[in-house]
Amino acid sequence: MQGNQRTEADPAAPHADEPAEKHHSPTARSLDRFNRWLALGANLGVVLGLVILIIEVRQNAELTRAAMETQKNTALAQIELSIASPEMSTVWMKSVRTPETLTDPELRMLESHLVAVLLQWEHMFQMERAGLVSREDSRQHVENSARFFFGSRFGKQWWTMQEVGWIGTPLMEVAGPILNDVDETFLQDHFDAMRVPVEPVPTQTEGAGDSANPGQTR
Repeated sequence: MQGNQRTEADPAAPHADEPAEKHHSPTARSLDRFNRWLALGANLGVVLGLVILIIEVRQNAELTRAAMETQKNTALAQIELSIASPEMSTVWMKSVRTPETLTDPELRMLESHLVAVLLQWEHMFQMERAGLVSREDSRQHVENSARFFFGSRFGKQWWTMQEVGWIGTPLMEVAGPILNDVDETFLQDHFDAMRVPVEPVPTQTEGAGDSANPGQTR
């Protein structure tokens, strides 16, 4: 009969043999919530891991910078102490006062110290390349020390012979203009200014006549 004919099934309607609440059962909802919390926890773990990694990288960078800064300062201190030794200080002052009288062994002694200064500067530029210091820090370091090592006729002449070997490097880019502007009389004037002037000894002639004749009136 027409009334007993099966109508076309609705695709969205649940099948007769499938429970209508299958996908909305308590077990399915609990599993769904668990999966969402699991995904959230995993995402939080990734974010936390990235934060910890960033902190560790920054700490390692600070430790590396401090270590390299210590090495730089140690190298500079060793250069200064070597120049201050009795034999070397004599040669150093000769290079400041009378560089034309330097002997071949003395020239070699001086050159080794100036090479060490350039290598100490290069250490600073290595720190810059590693992102541990800025270009301004490097420039200021060279600016502060250049005059005290190259501020003489000998120092200036020695640098002009080394320029070609540093062309195209950050050291040449930064130190070149600074060294070219260094006054070749700086060290001589510096050491002269360090001398404490001798105070004149008071003479005994002034007022001596009055003290010898206290009763004499003018």
